[in-house]
Amino acid sequence: MAPRVLTGLFGHETNTFSQLATGLSDFENYLLAYGDDIPEAVDGSVIEPAGVEQVAVEYGWELIRTVVAWATPSGRVARDAWDTCLGHIIETAEAAIKHAPLDGVLFSMHGAMATIDYNDAEGEFLERLGTIIGPNVPVAITLDLHANVTARMAKHADIICAYRTYPHIDQIGTVKRAARILNRAMVGEVKPVSFIARRKLLSGLDSGRTTVSNPMTELLARAEKLERKNDGVLLISVQAGFCPADLKEAGPSVVVCGDGSDVRFQEIAEEFMDYAWESRHFDSNEYLSVDEAMAKLAGITNANGPVVIADASDNPGSGAYGDSTFLLNGMIRAGLDDAAFGSICDPTAAGHLIAAGEGEIVTIRLGGKIDPAYGSPIEVTGEVTTITDGSYLALGPRWGGTVQHLGPTAVLRIGGIDVIVASNRLQCTELETFTHVGIDPRTRHVIAVKSIHHFRAAYEPIASEILIVDSGALATKDLTVLPYKNLRRPIYPLDLD
Repeated sequence: MAPRVLTGLFGHETNTFSQLATGLSDFENYLLAYGDDIPEAVDGSVIEPAGVEQVAVEYGWELIRTVVAWATPSGRVARDAWDTCLGHIIETAEAAIKHAPLDGVLFSMHGAMATIDYNDAEGEFLERLGTIIGPNVPVAITLDLHANVTARMAKHADIICAYRTYPHIDQIGTVKRAARILNRAMVGEVKPVSFIARRKLLSGLDSGRTTVSNPMTELLARAEKLERKNDGVLLISVQAGFCPADLKEAGPSVVVCGDGSDVRFQEIAEEFMDYAWESRHFDSNEYLSVDEAMAKLAGITNANGPVVIADASDNPGSGAYGDSTFLLNGMIRAGLDDAAFGSICDPTAAGHLIAAGEGEIVTIRLGGKIDPAYGSPIEVTGEVTTITDGSYLALGPRWGGTVQHLGPTAVLRIGGIDVIVASNRLQCTELETFTHVGIDPRTRHVIAVKSIHHFRAAYEPIASEILIVDSGALATKDLTVLPYKNLRRPIYPLDLD
């Protein structure tokens, strides 16, 4: 009989300081599929459930598919989304067990989800699932590299396997690493156990970046070396953590998956975290103010390709609102020409532009409507050049094969800047954000994106230079301005140096 494996994806990176609750509609607007609809929904994509379908064929598993649910990072997950998605997972598991025993679980999640009711949502989910499937069914989970892994998660997941790339382009590879160990566990070849370590760290490991040589790549290299030794270390997962999360256990962690209970596995995890602490000050990014970025841009001549300006602090991929006007206002004041901006989330403004129609000259108040503390609306006048439904097929290494949804969208030409005005919050990771509205980013002098690092997968190959801006929006690098209440203290960099 084929091994029966419960599987699915329920993922959200929760910025607990955001005012925007994440409801079921936010998952529906991004990615939501149930049961037997999942294979078609993920076919041809590079995301984890597509990898699960591949390993199931390789190992001859029977998949018990539950749900695939993902939403853009924002505030706490609302009860309707939590109850619907988790309820479907639990009901599917219970029904499957009534038919025949489960042999294993392979589930994907982010690792930094918080809900209205639960700070440690993944820990709550894993514990509930554990009460249904029992203690003898091996559980493997895949996580984002920015997971805040809790002791509760490590207790209820035998195998924890996080991405090893940032930008995240190894989703399927991550699934395959986890599946290999799960398959060995299901046939009784190994008995995986998770050992977790952390330090008084909220940030570190160069935020998990893997595009440069840094503490993160050093630990990942050590992990691969130890895994190859074949002396009981099955897997080592290194997580940089997610900082804008007011949770007790937020921050970097290391999980060693060992074959059985052996104190040396915990010792390895502690040694890794010692290094994370020692290297805590390393940061490969230079963060510029808006004025500094404009001044530096003015000095760039004869660029071979676009200069890409990334507003890290208003990155929807970190749960920011995506409607801050600080950077756009700076670009307008600087009189930039041959520039494009992707994007400003402002459904009201998008609606006005669409109603006006292409070719019309419109004056509107743009952006800054969610929380004026992060950039008030600015009055702008421009020409509506393009109107779309905001949906496009991503072709890049981050979300390739999935359909992205900006919602009703218009392009407003303000002087020499083409501004994408969207109805949905979406991190700009794909070239198609621009090409779907008729803008070729390869040919522009300046491209502005709301992202901190994921944009590099698609944009670094075409960029002549990259400037990282901290404009002071919600996802600012300055963590001292965030009102933490639940975080363990003291902690670096808030209290400790």
